[in-house]
Amino acid sequence: MMRISKILSLIMFGFFGAASFAHGDYGCHFTMGARLFTALNSADKKISFRFTCHQAMNLIAVSFYCEQAQKPPAYKISLQEDQSGLPNSQPMETSSVTPKGNYWITVPINNLSLLSGKVYHLVIEQDVTRGGEHKVGIIDETHFASVAYGDHLNAFDPRAETPDPQLNVLVSENGKWKVLNRQPLFALHGSGSKLQGTPYDDFGDLPIHGGGMPNDHSGDVIQGEALHPHYGLTATGFAIRVRKVGAPTAPLNYRVYTINFMQHKTTLAFSGEALLPSQAPISYQWVTIGIKKEDKPQSFPPECRYVVFQTSSGHGISESPGCEDCYVLSEVGNSGGLAGAADLSFDGGAHLSREVTSTDGWKTWEDAFERDANVVILGPVGSGSDMPTPGPIPTPAPVLMDVVP
Repeated sequence: MMRISKILSLIMFGFFGAASFAHGDYGCHFTMGARLFTALNSADKKISFRFTCHQAMNLIAVSFYCEQAQKPPAYKISLQEDQSGLPNSQPMETSSVTPKGNYWITVPINNLSLLSGKVYHLVIEQDVTRGGEHKVGIIDETHFASVAYGDHLNAFDPRAETPDPQLNVLVSENGKWKVLNRQPLFALHGSGSKLQGTPYDDFGDLPIHGGGMPNDHSGDVIQGEALHPHYGLTATGFAIRVRKVGAPTAPLNYRVYTINFMQHKTTLAFSGEALLPSQAPISYQWVTIGIKKEDKPQSFPPECRYVVFQTSSGHGISESPGCEDCYVLSEVGNSGGLAGAADLSFDGGAHLSREVTSTDGWKTWEDAFERDANVVILGPVGSGSDMPTPGPIPTPAPVLMDVVP
């Protein structure tokens, strides 16, 4: 998967603009700053997750995240076709559940055929009769469940970053639908292991700092992403979503490692300076980092590389975000409870791309298989059409260094 870049900025603080066919980018662009929710506390209140189906599938289950459940009634979950951007009010298939709070809820669907390229709605509302002839259950301010969604609308499928301009959250009250411009949290489970949706219900900070002694790297905490481009490219830079905490006294540096899986070792491929303290923003921004010629960058073949970031400044603390006078990367992840979450995250597989951390100055590494840091490789689009798509590579943990620069 090589996605055409939307990063055109040549200055340090990058931005996303019109597409360019001269360059490509590869990495996790999905962002989240808060998990929001709507309480379904009346019979006329509904929520819809609108989406474009990206592959034909026979739907056998759907999932959503329940934020809170307070003596809830049963809720009906239905799939409906789109009509002028709204649900058409004619359920294709339904299921029913009494949800549990702070948890992913998965309900069965009776083998419903969904068409590729068609827009659908996943609608959640009170199941007023539960299949009977009269109303059952209580729904009010003390008997309800709330459905969660993300604050940042990422108008693409997280796995392959396939654009989806129809993706959105809608809420209906008193018979009127309102578009919220928020990120749906849902999953579609199809037969034959087909999946689609957004697994990222969680977000956080990845602190990058020294060990308190600038000349001793044994306590450095290093953060980044293992990236596995599907086509070869020579990196011209990186884009990261970063901020500084306090007053860092040393630059933020990038480090790229090759990985020998057979020997369980990594080797530094190339490194360089990413940001000076004065260039780092105080709140999260996408920042474009150019690679200097003297850094002698190597090509990224279609195999895994660790793209990580290090500084000699600062030290760790117990309070959020985990460091002082340091740098922090943003990240997203799944909190657990969703089947297939790793396969729904960026790159569609835990062994292809994932968040990586070293807490001992790049000697050993830990992998977070259902989490991704906001790290992107920038470079020319590879010719790539004759290159085979690699399969998953087993990843041991921890991975040991054979060279410590």
